[in-house]
Amino acid sequence: MFHNPDRIETQVTQDTWLKPTGITLELRVIGSATVGSMAAVRKSKELLAIQELMQGLGVPEDKIRIESVSFAAGERWLSGSSVEIDLEIRDIPAAVAPEAIGALSAIKGATLKDIRREYGDLTAERDELLRRAVIESMRQARLIADAAGLSIRSIYSMSQKWVEPNTDALSQAYEMPRGMTSALAASAADDVKGYQLLDNHEGRLGVFVRMDVRVGEFGDKV
Repeated sequence: MFHNPDRIETQVTQDTWLKPTGITLELRVIGSATVGSMAAVRKSKELLAIQELMQGLGVPEDKIRIESVSFAAGERWLSGSSVEIDLEIRDIPAAVAPEAIGALSAIKGATLKDIRREYGDLTAERDELLRRAVIESMRQARLIADAAGLSIRSIYSMSQKWVEPNTDALSQAYEMPRGMTSALAASAADDVKGYQLLDNHEGRLGVFVRMDVRVGEFGDKV
């Protein structure tokens, strides 16, 4: 008959707080395209102004992605008309984010839809948290085993559960400050003030480790 081995269970949490490394902006731009083609849309003066602005802040053109394009009601694709362009601008460094938001306010027809935080590659931080959690788990297991006069034999099982930094769109996590979801041209000051929610924010990266350590029987410890 099978019997589960004697074991000690530990539960350990380790975490760290991280500042965002950058942000992603979601914009809606109302511009004009003289010819009904994507190439013409990419050459609209509003989009070119945004590209030039971002490049000046160290954000390359390939970080600006067109999400969707739509024409005003009653307009046709081939007629050449006003056009709504939904953009996503990724990997804007945190150091220039307030400047980027303020400068976009000068571009006519640009509306800020949302902001998301970015934390970059967290491999090193994850490895360090996991290492600390395992060390602490084993420390606790040894403490309990020594107090009970038992010997540790092996790790029977281990599981881990992670808590990730919040990268949800800002509008999903907060009630947006005045000006954050209105036309950027209305007030650059309000938009930069709204960025403080990001600038002063730290996201939690954490790991919960549950470990079962096999132990010997009473009297086995040498």
